Amino acid sequence: MAQQVAERFYQARKRFFEGLSNKPKKKKPYKFLSLVYPESGWRLSNTREVGLGKNRNKRKARLLSKIGFFTLIIHRELPEKQVSQVCVKLEPSGRIHVIFLVEEPEAKELPSKEPKRAVGVDLGITRLATLSDGSFLENPKPLERSLEGIRVLQRTLSRKRFLSKNWLKTKRRFAKHHERVKDFRRDLFFKLGALLVEEYDLLVLEDLNVQGLIQKSETKRRRLRLHDSSFSVLRAVLEWEFLKRGKTVLALPAYNSSRECFLCGGINQNLTLEDRIFHCPHCGFTLDRDLNASLVLLKRAGWVPPFQCACS
Repeated sequence: MAQQVAERFYQARKRFFEGLSNKPKKKKPYKFLSLVYPESGWRLSNTREVGLGKNRNKRKARLLSKIGFFTLIIHRELPEKQVSQVCVKLEPSGRIHVIFLVEEPEAKELPSKEPKRAVGVDLGITRLATLSDGSFLENPKPLERSLEGIRVLQRTLSRKRFLSKNWLKTKRRFAKHHERVKDFRRDLFFKLGALLVEEYDLLVLEDLNVQGLIQKSETKRRRLRLHDSSFSVLRAVLEWEFLKRGKTVLALPAYNSSRECFLCGGINQNLTLEDRIFHCPHCGFTLDRDLNASLVLLKRAGWVPPFQCACS
């Protein structure tokens, strides 16, 4: 443990003098939530399979020096002889993650094939994602729906004596509540990415300035829903899913994508956030606001919409 503290202090001090980070701060003992082992100081034993079908994993006992044995579930096979570092990370909710750093030869990137099917995705608060093929995903708003429970736990935590057993117990319950919200959101994003990457070869997204949108929001509820939507995390997950398969992702400027007419390219300057139907004052074209924006993104990327009924 002392070696870890010294090593982290040295790295933080080095980064500070190189201008890469702020001045190192003293960390409280109860905030020291991770431990890193080099190639030695740990070993795996007692392998057995658990689960059925696709959920079958290998459960192993793990020995750490100065800590002892505990059981973990290995989600994928790994060459133990090539493990260069092991990180044990304790989440505030009490969940423990063990991260194995394995040295492997640099993988060759899959060559991007000529895309045959493209989709434009418009992100929003009411509808989390609207696709240019006419389908959409409603925003489940997991944080907003969990606010009542979070407020109760926050009030309960504020009444406990700092660092007492009841304070630590309530804080862990509070962290579990937030962790469930985060896990639900990430699971939804990965499932959406898996569906899109199976159907399309090119993904066209908005290059949103999320921080600017939050700062310009006039109401507290709108700021909460922008935070709850996590557009940056959603974009990162979708990009990762497509690039992993060797497919293409385009991030286009979002300026006037909701006000621009897909048919004639005219701009409706009178369109407000409350208007859910887009009506072009130049050519009379009428369509759902979010669907029109997704088609505009697809048009800016140089693609013809993949369906005909949405424009009729």
